Amino acid sequence: MTKTFIVGSVLTLAMATASTTALAGDGTTLKASDMNCTQGQVAEVQIRANTTDLIGGFMFNVEAIGRTVDEVRFDGPIFDTSWAGWDTAPGAVVNVSAACVFTEDQVAPGDHNLVTVEVEIPADTPAGTIVPVDLTNVMFFNYSGDTPALDPRNGSVKVFRTSDLSGNGSVGAEDLGLLIASWGPASPKTLADLDGNSDVNGA
Repeated sequence: MTKTFIVGSVLTLAMATASTTALAGDGTTLKASDMNCTQGQVAEVQIRANTTDLIGGFMFNVEAIGRTVDEVRFDGPIFDTSWAGWDTAPGAVVNVSAACVFTEDQVAPGDHNLVTVEVEIPADTPAGTIVPVDLTNVMFFNYSGDTPALDPRNGSVKVFRTSDLSGNGSVGAEDLGLLIASWGPASPKTLADLDGNSDVNGA
């Protein structure tokens, strides 16, 4: 309980003393990944920070447009120390925040995975659908309460059909054969058009 109170106090103090975070043009970023996901599966979108300053804590909102953010996993390597995190998942717009307790727990500058957000992609989502993953209200701070400038960059999930075209529970030579047999222009219902671009091709 004491540790949670201390972490919460640090976060509250830093957020209260910090004004708005300026956008940076120096490559300091918070980036949601661009990824592919199969219909009926859960997209695991990494949120990464590439920073030239020490990370003492962070807060941001994440939204998968038209979908629900079901879970936030604080699984980045920076959570191996005394970090703790909070989130409001599940929800359409989820707030994610974390702060460190001790000065030595600050994360060195570099490229770090902060969290992974899980977004369920329903089985009836058309192949080729792109689900934007947007980051807003981004704030970083170091242990002293200063706010390093940070540039949020949105990501996306592109929906693919399963490549198990034969439906036998495994992707193998028979599926490749079915793919080649369907090569060329495709209708929206062509199962071999995995990315939904109306063409069965190298992509």
